[in-house]
Amino acid sequence: MSGVIDKLLDRLAQLEDARRPWESHWREIARYVAPHMAYHEMLEAVGGASRPYGAQQAPNIYDHTSLMAIDRLAAGEISLVMPASATWHTLKSSDPFAGEPDDAEKRWFDDLTRYSFRMRYNPVSGFTLASKAAVKGRAAFGTSVMYLEEAMGRGISSPVSYRNVPLLENHLATNFEGVVDTNFRVFTRTARQCVERWGDKCSDKVRKAAEDPKRQEKPVTLVHAVMPHPEGNERPMRFVSYYFEKDEKHLIGQGGYRSFPYIVFHWNREHQGPYCEGPVSLALAEIKSVNMLSKQEYIATQQWVNPPTAQRDDAANPPNLNPGAPNPGLLSETGELLIRPIITQQRPDFARAVIEAKQNQLRDSLYVNLWQILIQNPQMTATEASIRAQEKGDLLGPSGLSLQEGLARMIDREFAILESKGVFRPGAALAAPESLQGRDVGVAFTGPLDKMRRAGEIVGMQRVLELAGLMAQMGKPEVLERFDMDEMLDIAQDIHGAPRSIFRPADEVAKDSAKAEQLQQLLGSMDIIRAGGEAAKAAAEGGRALGATGPDGALDPQALAAMLQDATGGQVDETELQQ
Repeated sequence: MSGVIDKLLDRLAQLEDARRPWESHWREIARYVAPHMAYHEMLEAVGGASRPYGAQQAPNIYDHTSLMAIDRLAAGEISLVMPASATWHTLKSSDPFAGEPDDAEKRWFDDLTRYSFRMRYNPVSGFTLASKAAVKGRAAFGTSVMYLEEAMGRGISSPVSYRNVPLLENHLATNFEGVVDTNFRVFTRTARQCVERWGDKCSDKVRKAAEDPKRQEKPVTLVHAVMPHPEGNERPMRFVSYYFEKDEKHLIGQGGYRSFPYIVFHWNREHQGPYCEGPVSLALAEIKSVNMLSKQEYIATQQWVNPPTAQRDDAANPPNLNPGAPNPGLLSETGELLIRPIITQQRPDFARAVIEAKQNQLRDSLYVNLWQILIQNPQMTATEASIRAQEKGDLLGPSGLSLQEGLARMIDREFAILESKGVFRPGAALAAPESLQGRDVGVAFTGPLDKMRRAGEIVGMQRVLELAGLMAQMGKPEVLERFDMDEMLDIAQDIHGAPRSIFRPADEVAKDSAKAEQLQQLLGSMDIIRAGGEAAKAAAEGGRALGATGPDGALDPQALAAMLQDATGGQVDETELQQ
């Protein structure tokens, strides 16, 4: 096993060298925008305790604009792309040539979508906290990582566990297509925690430390290495996995995954590398200057409020500047003060104006002002609000699409776990219709950002209908016959993200339509027969001509029922005809 560990450590050393230029940049960003999201040397151990990186750097922050801006940016992205209060994606066949799904397939996709959201937002799954941290980390550092694994012993209600992984723990690599397919995660756990997880598979040193009450909280450096299987994708387990103790070079366990368990989110990836920059990287110089100016503003304010003093060399006593304190000997014989405050060019008000201008630029860089548009002008009309919302969607569109790319990989990973549990097999709770057996399932995002993009379709349909109504009023009613109302409803349901269950099944609608058409034919036949009977009665030949009138010329319900039954092929109630 030592040969395997040596090869893994050699690969880890290569990934560490490739990542090293990013580390100082990430720590600098963390200092100003997210001191609690990165760790100094991954929770530097001091006397067996962990010391957060943020506790060391937070006192050096003099302006909190960047701290609040990154929170607002993450919250805004979540509200537009993946709000917890809405269904922000639907499911469909991933085959682009599969054609339009029938009603049964649509209902199964809806059922699977609802189950996915119940599973995901189950409090024990950890998705809410992990996704929020991933979105915030992506906005701050440009790259963030979430780990998805099968939750053992939790049943079908919560079969997936979600965890955010601090960026400094990950050492990533990509394949030829630029897709992240390798991660060497280096992290620490206590000896007690290692034995709780792996038991006798831990090294002797770790097990002995776990048995010693004085050393059971000793940190142990672990490595989780996941990479493509060396034999290719033909194997069921496409990725191999190793857990080992780094210092002891001890292999704890070896396994595999059907899909890559680490979901990597990028902000704006312009190259094939595993890491990228986020909006904070572009605004970092502005963030630093605002903090520097804020520090100088504090100094200028202190000098203005409590300025230094100048006095004669031969002053008897140093001045006492406390309120009400006597200062003998500091008045000349003519009553002039022998001490003066030193006020040169201190202008706290000017410093504040410069800082506010830079803060506003910083808010623009981190999209904060974008979220304030609707709040600052609540009296705007619905049209103005729609335009503002559309602008918001256009500005955040590229970043939203890159976030959805990571979410799509997350959903694929979820379905891989569900498939391994057999929830899609025939007879299972979520068994797919026979027409979808063996076919891949894809995702279609329907969050507010996507609805903003497609809102123009709804507006366009409304305007065309209004124009057609005007044309109908002007003597061209036949234009209304060109509209496919069912298709328009389907488009509106898709854009607005309404569940398919609000519509009645298509076969029931078809049956009712057939019944309505048959009834219309029946009523029309009755009108014809009634009119014919009156004409025949007037000609004294109605009963003989129709065979459905009595001696007095009145309609015979029994004969009429027989005629209509032959004409329509349906059942006709004689009592209804009498009424």
